[in-house]
Amino acid sequence: MDIKKLEIFLNLSKTMNYSETAAQLFTTQGNISKQIITLEKELGTSLVDRSHRQIKLTSAGEIVTQMAPKIVSEFQNMQQKIQQNKQYVDQLLRIVTVPSVANYRGLELIINFHMQYPEIKLDLTEVEGDHVLDTLKNGGTGVVFARDFGILKNKYDSVITEEDCFVCLLPKDHPLAHQKTIALADLSQENFLLLGRETMLYDHVINLTKKAGFEPRVSYDGRQLKIILNMIEKGIGIAIVMDKSVDLPSDGSIIKRPIDLSENSQMLFMRNYNVKYPKAVELFWKFLQTN
Repeated sequence: MDIKKLEIFLNLSKTMNYSETAAQLFTTQGNISKQIITLEKELGTSLVDRSHRQIKLTSAGEIVTQMAPKIVSEFQNMQQKIQQNKQYVDQLLRIVTVPSVANYRGLELIINFHMQYPEIKLDLTEVEGDHVLDTLKNGGTGVVFARDFGILKNKYDSVITEEDCFVCLLPKDHPLAHQKTIALADLSQENFLLLGRETMLYDHVINLTKKAGFEPRVSYDGRQLKIILNMIEKGIGIAIVMDKSVDLPSDGSIIKRPIDLSENSQMLFMRNYNVKYPKAVELFWKFLQTN
């Protein structure tokens, strides 16, 4: 069925006048009559009672006026989505993230976008924190999901997804494990087990301890959070990490306590200012701003 015939019939059902409908649709009265007759043949029933000079709809015609608007609307929505699909076919969305993306809402947003626009090719790459911003160098057109301590959001176009605070990880039998919050100065005699310099967290933790009045004794720095957790379980030291970045063992062998700090971090998507972006990036950015 040609949806145009339904649109013509709906117009006629409002004007109840062939000439007026023809004028509104920029065609002839004869063409309107022809389209209505063709529609009646397709449906196998009369829609217009022609026994009187004034147009009157049949009972079947009344049914069509009730149901056709939804059909026409759905058809128009389908056409819009098809055109949208054509627009983004073969488009590439490149996103570079920190390794801990799975612990944050950022991954949920990426997945939801991909499910909504499967025609857009997704290139999702994890890199360590010190390399994540390489994507934005020299006017790069990619998108980055990373952690910010209040500096990057002013430098790049950004959409913040959530905040994350510092916590201390301790063995369950540690003397400080019973406290609700821990002052950083109380950790001055501890062995620190830290994620390495490449994670962007290391330098920030070192600076915080210096502000608290001590130089930390670092017994381990590296990329493997699993190693840090194993060392904490063995009582070798403590760790300072971001709350949502770590999943603790279910056996309760490691305790997580907030640190008494006013500083925290934000997880955010970033892109360069003043860059002409591919359609896929622009669509993703609008998606982030509305979700």
